[in-house]
Amino acid sequence: MNSRIGLLVDSAADVPSAVLAANDNIEVVPLNLMIDDVAYLDRVTITPDDFYQKQAVSDTQAKTASPSIGETQQRIEALKQRGYDQIIGITISSGLSVTNTVFNNAATVTQDATVTIIDTKNIGIGAGLQAAYAEKCIQAGFSYEVIVKAIQDSVLQSHVYFYIPTLKYLRAGGRIGRVAGLVGTMLSIKPVISCDEHGIYYPVAKARTETKAVAKLVALALDHCVPGTTFQVAVTHGANLELLNQVVHQLQRKLPDQPILTGDVSPALGVHTGPGLVGIAVQVGDLPH
Repeated sequence: MNSRIGLLVDSAADVPSAVLAANDNIEVVPLNLMIDDVAYLDRVTITPDDFYQKQAVSDTQAKTASPSIGETQQRIEALKQRGYDQIIGITISSGLSVTNTVFNNAATVTQDATVTIIDTKNIGIGAGLQAAYAEKCIQAGFSYEVIVKAIQDSVLQSHVYFYIPTLKYLRAGGRIGRVAGLVGTMLSIKPVISCDEHGIYYPVAKARTETKAVAKLVALALDHCVPGTTFQVAVTHGANLELLNQVVHQLQRKLPDQPILTGDVSPALGVHTGPGLVGIAVQVGDLPH
């Protein structure tokens, strides 16, 4: 393993906890939240469970903000102090957050380290699986340049799909993107949403019931799990562990030999999606040759 390569990710990338626990070369930069005039650091001073409890009783829409350049620089320095002088930054979509810009600005002023920032054009676990893929490449001993190219190629092939019971949080948070056309019918449809090639939300399917929406969610993800290709699959939830377990079970029946990672949605994303979300990410990409 090339121990000189470190990873810098943002908290809204929702890197699976199993990946974070197994690797000491990852630094997570927290996004900022404001709930009822109280400031929090995403996943540092507020957990997903705490967040949904506060969201449920708050009279105002919570607000989010990207990390500061200073906070990002501190995490880069932490990696450098541990001997990682080649750093790959992996962020959620620049089309949904300025976090990618902040990472790039921090990278520009970093000295004594090579830093490359990658825009996953994705959100949540869809971005987090790119970090999991990067770790596989690092552990296989590939060079920094080869790994950067492999992640960039994987971004073009990877997808996330998520079901949310209501569009009201996306609408209130201003992150509705190309989903805006569904707002007039939001009481009568259950949407499945993805990110387009620009990293912007768009409706990819809609159904009349949750059961049908989840069936479409699973089918869409399985379309990318093609025999003969190398892929990773992860399922995430926002205060909906029961539905997450149902989706994992459905995927395991179709992919009996495939490990399925699980995780939860960060508070910084939960602000915009609300409780009840279940999402599936598929990261496609073989190890470099």
